[in-house]
Amino acid sequence: MTLLGYYGTRVTQAQAAEAMKDSRGDPQVTSLELAAYLGRFGLRSVIRYAGDAGVLRELVSRGFPVVLQQRLKVGSNVAHFRTVYGYSAGRFLISDPLLGPSLSLSTAELERLWQYYNGEYMVAYPPAREAQVQAALGNDFDLLSNWQHARQHGMEDVKVRPNDPYAWWGLAKANLRLGNIQVATTQFDRAVSLGVPTIYYLYRQEAFEAWTKAGQHQKTLEWTTRALKAYPESKELVRFRNLAKSALEG
Repeated sequence: MTLLGYYGTRVTQAQAAEAMKDSRGDPQVTSLELAAYLGRFGLRSVIRYAGDAGVLRELVSRGFPVVLQQRLKVGSNVAHFRTVYGYSAGRFLISDPLLGPSLSLSTAELERLWQYYNGEYMVAYPPAREAQVQAALGNDFDLLSNWQHARQHGMEDVKVRPNDPYAWWGLAKANLRLGNIQVATTQFDRAVSLGVPTIYYLYRQEAFEAWTKAGQHQKTLEWTTRALKAYPESKELVRFRNLAKSALEG
């Protein structure tokens, strides 16, 4: 695992997966689960959104590898973690658990794969180096400021790509985190109507969170039930389905 290896701890991919998954059938590992796992080794993590090539270069230049949540490849809907640890003119050097430790992507290639998850990135670091991370991220180190940044970024994205469901999802998520529940609900509805693949609900449950807060439990029940047909062992989908069923049963 690149991040732990960078900080001097050797753990195989299989060991890490076994530790992070609740069972062999658990279909995914979330960013929060990854951060919690890294915490066992004394690392502190921040997860932020609306990342770009500039913030990657800033962090890497200060000695911080950055974990990105991306598409596995162009045209795929599968989520995939990659770790950026180097860069040169117009390219990034990346460790990929499937493709090896020396994957090179152009800035355009990296950003195209990254749009799917609205520029999500995670930085893990020893607590003693937090001031350096804060200096690299600037205002985005503060979570509220980052969500405000993500909302502004999302507004720009939907203007440029009005038929992109992932752009609408990113904007909706930012509004959800900023407490704008009704706005978020409408924007999640737009994303769904534009065509979010079933697998996306495995990785992202923010629409269910917004619908639950807005009292739209039938909608949550409908979409979690659909997704669970494909991914019956997803604990996140089960949780939101059960919340919806409980609310509807009174």
